[in-house]
Amino acid sequence: MLAYDQLLHLSNRRKYEYELQRAIDIENNVGILFLDLDRFKYINDSLGHRVGDKLIVSVAKRLKDLIDNDTIVLRQGGDEFTILVKGIGKDNISKLAKDILDHMKKPFIIDQHEILITCSIGISLYPEHGKDIETLMKNADAALYWVKENGKDNYSIYEGYMIEKSANTMELELELRKAVENQEFILHYQPKIDLNTEEIVGCEALIRWDHPRRGIISPEKFIPLAEETGLINQIGEWVLREACKQNKKWHNTGWSDIQMAVNMSVSQLKQSNIVTTIESLLSETQLDPRFLEIEITESISMVTEEEKIKQLFDLKEFGISLAIDDFGTGYSSLKYLNKLPVDTLKIDKYFIDEVGMSTYSTSSLMVNAIISLAKSLNLKVVAEGIETQEQMKYLKKHQCDIGQGYFLCKPLPADELEKFFKR
Repeated sequence: MLAYDQLLHLSNRRKYEYELQRAIDIENNVGILFLDLDRFKYINDSLGHRVGDKLIVSVAKRLKDLIDNDTIVLRQGGDEFTILVKGIGKDNISKLAKDILDHMKKPFIIDQHEILITCSIGISLYPEHGKDIETLMKNADAALYWVKENGKDNYSIYEGYMIEKSANTMELELELRKAVENQEFILHYQPKIDLNTEEIVGCEALIRWDHPRRGIISPEKFIPLAEETGLINQIGEWVLREACKQNKKWHNTGWSDIQMAVNMSVSQLKQSNIVTTIESLLSETQLDPRFLEIEITESISMVTEEEKIKQLFDLKEFGISLAIDDFGTGYSSLKYLNKLPVDTLKIDKYFIDEVGMSTYSTSSLMVNAIISLAKSLNLKVVAEGIETQEQMKYLKKHQCDIGQGYFLCKPLPADELEKFFKR
């Protein structure tokens, strides 16, 4: 068997494990790094597997350029690598991890796409964290899981509590599959307010997991898992159906101007039948398409396939509105705003947080620029994450159309939100 991965010019598993066992046998200090690219799935979903494969090759080359000849790099599979470093202690392996993190942040140019990506790294050391290959690999993987669950774009050296954390994540994944079968999800709704008239013009449907044992689980805890496991499409369809049913109910009750916003992932939008699925759900719930808005993240702007972009135009032609969520934080550029049939830009909470503190803060200037850009393109602007009176005043002064946030109203179950409607 060849000792190398010929495509990536890296060692294969047999070579890696042989060298690791050899180092253990002579009781040499050994460090193992597990490296995983953050949000790599979005690259694959948005730009396609061909670009994703080329990115993996570029990452492998960048890793090889960072290490010496005695260090071994193995591609574990997908977007995960493991690195074996001999004769190294905690301080030096920490320095190596920091160097890798820094180098991964430099842009990759793949097929004329500038790709920004980060990575997460978990580390175990022999003999401190295990005296055999299986234990060392398991503990490095647990440290990697811990980093992924705590913000990504970082490294961590294994600690005992991490193995339990990793096990909890695996348990949660199994429970999530059952939750889909048992429909353990609920929706809360956060109103959108016209900042000039102070009237309610819409709501955003926000999913929660009503876990029978753990209680209410926020989407930040389980949506990434849903995307990794492929459950996101089933969950997304459930959200869409329930949100449309609820909005139709409100229309029948007399709140006939409410537009319902539903978040949709790139993975969902890449389904070949997404347009017919949405049209079918609207027909089933008898909701007028004008009262549905699909919120898509900025990563949709990376989708280059004409067929996928056509699907957005088909949704727009059917009467559905489209909004770009978290605008200003991702991959968007002016050419994509011109290319996609967008109606609304949602300014990310990150920028709203500092608005009102200083007229000349970077965030304030960014908000002004986004509002000005939207107005020039005849797009509506929604500011999300409004939490103070000062933020509200600033946004009204600078002609932001619509506001959303805890200062106005927190996300509520449908029956509680109806009381807010009646205020």
